[in-house]
Amino acid sequence: MKKVLMLDAFKPEYLKYAPYLKSLTKKYAHGRLKIPMGFVRGMDVFFNGQSNILAKFKRSGNLSWTKYFYWLGKFPLAIIINTIRLLKNNKEYFWLYNIPLKKLRYFDVCIKKPLHEGKKCKYKRIGKLDPISHKYGTKSKETIKCIKEIDNIIKKEEFDILLSDHGMIDIKETISVPRTDICFIDGTMARYWDKKPKINLKKGKWIKGNEEYGKYIFLANPGILIFPNFWNQNPDKGMHGYSSTCKEMDGFYLIQKEGGRKDISIEELNKILIKEVGYKRLFIDSQPT
Repeated sequence: MKKVLMLDAFKPEYLKYAPYLKSLTKKYAHGRLKIPMGFVRGMDVFFNGQSNILAKFKRSGNLSWTKYFYWLGKFPLAIIINTIRLLKNNKEYFWLYNIPLKKLRYFDVCIKKPLHEGKKCKYKRIGKLDPISHKYGTKSKETIKCIKEIDNIIKKEEFDILLSDHGMIDIKETISVPRTDICFIDGTMARYWDKKPKINLKKGKWIKGNEEYGKYIFLANPGILIFPNFWNQNPDKGMHGYSSTCKEMDGFYLIQKEGGRKDISIEELNKILIKEVGYKRLFIDSQPT
């Protein structure tokens, strides 16, 4: 059984702080990994070939009952929601983050089970770098220290395929956006279902939406953080989830087979995974643009 090791938020530029991983690139096939826009979409494509997932939360009526109980507060409501999800064998914990409790009735988590479940591979995620680089930025001493720690962890790990799900970019500016009755404000996207508000298009652009993830979707330019948002109490210093044309969003991959550098897309890495582990590709609905 093949072993897949995922380094959350590791971008190719971090190799200079990871001497062991960099030494592996002298022998094995590796390169930049082009990731589609979105927050969990890269790993969905890696395991399933295609993905229609744009953000972690989508429009759903599954939590409509919370309109009667939002007054309980965040902690009691989280217990109730996740008890129900556990009874339904839903393995994705529902974090409430900074979502206004009155708006919970409109949303649900888009992933119901681990993406690697049912695949013929052993999967391990090292996730400590993502929150550190969000909090401190990509060039901070805290992030560099974390990269070095991960490099030491990799020395002890056995894997056939190593990859990261996205890169990270430092925040240069924050902007605020309007809130409507039915909206979800991510750090890089503002998604609306009821109406299209006025937003400064010098700071981003409107992209094609849909009923699940937002009829009207404003995507911020790389390096611009939408804040306040439904995630954070304080502004992040590093962020991902921007357009895939932004080089800073690239991930990294390495396959323990002899070869040099070749920059590829996550879709191409999915084909390699299929060839290595032998499961059939699972097609999902077409991707939103």
